[in-house]
Amino acid sequence: MLSRPLGLAPAEYWIVVAIAVVATLACFYFGWRNWRRARIIEDAPTAKIRSAHQGYLELEGDGQLMDGEPIIAPLTNHVCLWYRYKIERKDTYHTKHGSQTRWVTERQEISDNLFHLVDDTGKCIVDPDGAEISTDEKVVWYGDSSWPQNSPLQGGGSMFTSDRYRYSEWLVLPGQPLYVIGQFKTVAPAQLYNSAEITRDLIRDWKKDQAQMLERFDVNKDGKIDEDEWQLVRKSAKLHAQAESRERAKQPDIHIIAKPDDEQHPFLLSIYPQDKLSKRFRLHAYLYLAGFFVAGSIAAWLLQFQLH
Repeated sequence: MLSRPLGLAPAEYWIVVAIAVVATLACFYFGWRNWRRARIIEDAPTAKIRSAHQGYLELEGDGQLMDGEPIIAPLTNHVCLWYRYKIERKDTYHTKHGSQTRWVTERQEISDNLFHLVDDTGKCIVDPDGAEISTDEKVVWYGDSSWPQNSPLQGGGSMFTSDRYRYSEWLVLPGQPLYVIGQFKTVAPAQLYNSAEITRDLIRDWKKDQAQMLERFDVNKDGKIDEDEWQLVRKSAKLHAQAESRERAKQPDIHIIAKPDDEQHPFLLSIYPQDKLSKRFRLHAYLYLAGFFVAGSIAAWLLQFQLH
C-alpha cells in the first residue's frame, strides 16, 4: 500500500498536492509580474506634460480636482480624487472544529471619476478606470448597520458600537503628489465633439421644451412644426454648432492619460514617487520568489511519495 505523509487519506493527499502546485505557479506569476513592473518604472523616462510624446509614458505631478462637482468618497464623505470602498459583514459558521468567523463582502465600489495631474508645464486629465492604484490613505472602522452612520473622519463613532460590519475606504486626496504611467494622448477640443454632434444635441435639447420651440420656430402659428419650419430648426442648430466649433478651436489642446489598449503595458497610479514604488514592487517580487521556492519544495516533497 502506498504510504502518504502525515497519514493523509488519498483524497486529502491530492488536495494538498494541488494546493501546493497552484501556490507554486501563483507565486511564480506574481513574482514575475511585480519584477516586470519594477523594471518598467525604472526604464521609463519621466516626461513633462507640455512636451510629452504620444504613447506609453510616465508623468509626475500633483493631483487636482477638475472644475465642476467635487468627487466625494461615499463612506467618509471626504473630498478626494479617487476612492475605493468595501463593506463587509461578519459571518459565523460552524465546523467540526467549532465556530469560525469570516468577513463576507456585501458591497464595494471603485471610482472612475476624472481628475487632473499638474506639473510645472501644464495639466493632464487622468482617467483612473482600470489603473492599479497604490495609496496609503486608508480608513477602517466598524459598525452595526449595512451602511455606516458615521466615520472617523467625521468625528463619529461610539464605544458601544458593535463590530458586525467592517467599513474600509482607500483614498487619493487633492494636492497629493502623483506618479502615473499609462497611455498619453493629446486631442484638440474640436475633435472631441464635432459640428454634426453639437447640432444633433442642440435639436434634442430644444425638443424637450415644446412651448419654447413653438415660440421660436412656429412661423405660421398653427401649433406645430411643419416640414419648412423643421428646415429652419436644423439651419438654426447648425449655425449655433458652427459658432461653438469655432470657439472650441480656440481652446488649448487637452492631454489625457489612461489605460493602454495593449494589456502588456501596465497602467499604474501611485502617491509614492517612482523610486519608492519600484522598490515596493521589487520587495513583493522577492517575497513571491521566496514563496515560489517554499511552495515548490513542498509540492516536490509531497509528489515523491507518489513516485516511490
